[in-house]
Amino acid sequence: MYYLGPEGSFSHEAALRIRGQRTPVTSITEIFDAVMRGGLGVVPVENTLEGPVNETLDNLYNRDEIFVNFRIDLPIRLVLAAREGTRLEDIETVFSHNHAIHEARSWLLKAGLTNLVPVESTSKAARMALNEPRSAAVCSELASRIYGLKVLARDIQDGVNITKFIVISKNYTDQGDKSIIFFTVPDRPGGLYMALEKFYKKNINLTMIYSRPTKVIPWNYYFYLEFEGDIRSAERSGLIQDLRGSTLELKIKGSYRTL
Repeated sequence: MYYLGPEGSFSHEAALRIRGQRTPVTSITEIFDAVMRGGLGVVPVENTLEGPVNETLDNLYNRDEIFVNFRIDLPIRLVLAAREGTRLEDIETVFSHNHAIHEARSWLLKAGLTNLVPVESTSKAARMALNEPRSAAVCSELASRIYGLKVLARDIQDGVNITKFIVISKNYTDQGDKSIIFFTVPDRPGGLYMALEKFYKKNINLTMIYSRPTKVIPWNYYFYLEFEGDIRSAERSGLIQDLRGSTLELKIKGSYRTL
């Protein structure tokens, strides 16, 4: 199981829910690279405060051999942690992953902490806070324990904060609670409507839709879509066949169940 490390990241916490050996890597893209060679990966796909994780979506869209098998919903409880002896008023720099910085921004600004430095993961932030004086990390409590940091404040996240992780592999699954597809549509009036209409006619509920640039043609977009039910049922109902007729490109990423 590959996850975004170092140890103590929220991705590490999600990976702990899956049995087997766990291997930290340095980026989401590197997780996809490793899964292409075999094995499983766990990647964040969406957060209740910050929305979709674009690096995950782009990799999933561009890698036709990788599919989604499971989902993990992880409550994100952020702490401000620093090495022993550091007081809140001593802190000049705060390290964290960019998403975590945004998720705790209101609390940090109210505390007078404005020098916020994004790094690759919350666990790397914890490791940096251990080594750099007058600094702190926004990270998990697990990371604070692993790296020997003192927690200065708990639950500094804004509102209800949950990150949805997906477990990916080269194994295609067509049964589960929900399904994921990607598609592109003709650049003409009603192009997107013609695709979405198919779900309405089949009485299938959409739970997520998001657009991203294809990065191939300027102002051309792909759509990431999740819907209730599995691919096997969608094929039996004729939905998949209908979608093939109304999209330029359709990529089926499989069905998943929540662990």
